Amino acid sequence: MSKIGNDNAEFIVNNNSNKKLKFEALKSVNNPKSIHGMYPYRGKISPIDAKQILEQLPKESVLLDPFSGSGTILYEAQCLGMSAIGVDNNPIAYDLSKAKIEQKSWEYYEQELNTLVSDSKLALESGNVPKMPEEALKHFHDDSAREIMSVSEKIDNASDYIKGCYYGAIALTARGCNHYKWTSSTVGKDIEPKRYISFYDRLMSKSKKHYSQENKNKPVGKAFINDSRKLSEFIEPNSVDIVFTSPPYFDALDYTAYYAKIIYEIHKKSRLEIREGLIQKFSDYEESMKDVLEEINIVTKEDAIIIFVVGDKKTKDGIIDGGEFFTSLRDSNPTYITERVYSGSQSQVFDKLNQTQRKEQIVVWHKAEGF
Repeated sequence: MSKIGNDNAEFIVNNNSNKKLKFEALKSVNNPKSIHGMYPYRGKISPIDAKQILEQLPKESVLLDPFSGSGTILYEAQCLGMSAIGVDNNPIAYDLSKAKIEQKSWEYYEQELNTLVSDSKLALESGNVPKMPEEALKHFHDDSAREIMSVSEKIDNASDYIKGCYYGAIALTARGCNHYKWTSSTVGKDIEPKRYISFYDRLMSKSKKHYSQENKNKPVGKAFINDSRKLSEFIEPNSVDIVFTSPPYFDALDYTAYYAKIIYEIHKKSRLEIREGLIQKFSDYEESMKDVLEEINIVTKEDAIIIFVVGDKKTKDGIIDGGEFFTSLRDSNPTYITERVYSGSQSQVFDKLNQTQRKEQIVVWHKAEGF
């Protein structure tokens, strides 16, 4: 029988241990100075939230995040010594995950950055830089745009971490060119005249600001750009100890929109094609999630723990409770569900205007008890 809990809910981690996993109420879920502030990925799980859960799980585990997004859970699991596997079908998300789990020294990145910026400036001076596509150009000062394009020509050869910071620097430069009237995670109205922002400076400072050595000498994680409805095609069956994820919240967010849209325009990638491969349509969300859960059943061990952090869905007919929705997708009820309210998210401005609170449900299956 499914159990609904309150803040600070607990459940038994496994049958052979008295250790309990606690879900504590959080006063704030932001930590913008960490590596997770590299890029303003919409809808990402809080690293503070992820860490407090992961710290209570066995460190020798193989952990899978089938909706890894920007790699928050992967990185935090890796720092704790877990073997982390992430899957996402969004190219920017995939690149950000690789950026976080890569392990190289700051000296390596600093030298790489100096060379990248120097070569990009030479290309700019020689006039050997393509023009930014019009749909992206409207967001930038002309000089900032030219700097971005000079780096864009070389970024595919850069290390994963620098590529992730490059995405973040584009978002930060776009904000600056529009007089910082946009929020850190959403694109607003274009402001004229545009302010010149040095993209080179933003790339250098962002790379230094978010660099971390917490994952140094830890197991190197794996990131796949693939469809989580086909997990067993590229992940060995019966190999995963823990599944911990925050799946896409129905069609509440377009994961190719906001700053990602600008990046895809700069790199001439079709958002429509990318969106077709993502699970974010309410019309087929239920069937897609059933497929994912069945694939999880195949790749996990018999005593695996499966943790889904989900949210409510507002519809014209009311609100769909995320916990109840995911419960309905399997024959066996979860071992535990708890709901909590949190604040201090990137959406706090909108929450204040709309007088709303952020709520999430944490759905837990202990596979040995049924899944």
